[in-house]
Amino acid sequence: MLNVYPIAATAENWVHDAVYAKVKSALEALNGGFAAPDWAADMHKDLADREALKTRYDAFRTAAEALSVKQRIKVLRVLKDQNNIPAVFDGVADCPRIAATPVRIRKPTAALFTAAFDALKTLKVRDRQYQTIFGDLPGKCCPFCGIEPFEAPGLAREDMDHYLPRSLYPFAGANLRNLAPMGGKCNRAYKQALDIICDDAGQRRRCFDPYGENRATVSLMESRPFEGGGAGPFPLTVWQVDLLGDADSVATWDQVFQIRRRYQGKVESHFREWMEHFAVWCEGQVGLITTHEEVIAALERYLTFVLQRTHDDGAHLKRAVFEMLRQQCAQSDMADRLTSWLSALVKGQRQLVA
Repeated sequence: MLNVYPIAATAENWVHDAVYAKVKSALEALNGGFAAPDWAADMHKDLADREALKTRYDAFRTAAEALSVKQRIKVLRVLKDQNNIPAVFDGVADCPRIAATPVRIRKPTAALFTAAFDALKTLKVRDRQYQTIFGDLPGKCCPFCGIEPFEAPGLAREDMDHYLPRSLYPFAGANLRNLAPMGGKCNRAYKQALDIICDDAGQRRRCFDPYGENRATVSLMESRPFEGGGAGPFPLTVWQVDLLGDADSVATWDQVFQIRRRYQGKVESHFREWMEHFAVWCEGQVGLITTHEEVIAALERYLTFVLQRTHDDGAHLKRAVFEMLRQQCAQSDMADRLTSWLSALVKGQRQLVA
C-alpha cells in the first residue's frame, strides 16, 4: 500500500463488538449447560430492536444448540482468531477459515455478520468512518493503487472491501478493522474475493495492514531509456517497476492487486503526455535548455515546483519517471543522449508556440 488509513476511523466499532460479544456469550453459555441469552438481553440500544439481526441471531443460536461442546469450542476459537487483527496480517498468527467450523453453523454465521455489516450503512457508521478516512488521506485516492480517485463524503460511496473476505472469514464481516474503502477497479477487477493472507496454494503470507504504519514506495530508477526500440521523438523505454518496502507484504500487494503490471501500463500510456507537459512548462518557465547543467536544473525545478509527492491519479508514477530522468542525466552513460533529447523536446515546443 502507498498510504494507510487512520486508526481513528475504526473507533466506532460498537456494532461488531456487540454482535461478537453476543455470539461469544451464547456459545459459552451453552457449553456451561445454560440457555443462550436472548438477542435483546444487554444489547446496545440501537441494535436491540433490529429484526434482521434478531432473526439471524436466533438462527445462529439454534444451530449452536445442536453442536457438541467440542464443536462449540472450535467455533469460539475461530471467532477469536478471525478477529485477531492486525496480528493475522503477519503471516504467522492462526486464522482458520469458516470451513474449519461445523457445516451447520456456517450459513447462520454468514447471515448474522452480513446483517451486522448492513447495519453499518443504515446506522451511518460507514459514512462517519469514510469521512474520517477521506479527511486524512493524501491525494484523496485509493491507497492500494494510487490511481483511482476517491469521491468526497456525501457523493457516491467507494467500495467497502472486506480485507479478509467475508466468504472465508465471516466472523470479521462487520469489524471496522477489517473494512477498507477501496477503488472499484482494485476491489472488483483485481482483489475480488482473493484471500489476502493465503496464497493460491493455501500457504500463509504477510500483507499490509490498511490501518497500520507500513507503506510501500515505487521506483523506476532502473528503467532504461531508448532501449525499447522505436523511432521518432518518443523512443521507447524499457520500464522497470520496483516496489520498495517489506518484501513479503509487497509481494502480496503486487500479486493481489497486479500493481507492477498496472503501473507499467500507466507509465507507457502516459509517458508522451507527461513529457509534452514538461516541454510546455519548460518553454514557459525556463526557456531553452541546451547544456547538460541546464537540463538537470530544469528537471530538478520541475520536480520541486510541479510534481508534488502525492498519489493522485498516478502522480507518484509521473514523479518517479522524472526522478529517473534526472538520475540518468546526472549519472548514466546515456546522459548526453538524454540531454539532447530533452533539449530537442523543449526546442520543438518553442517552435510550435512561435
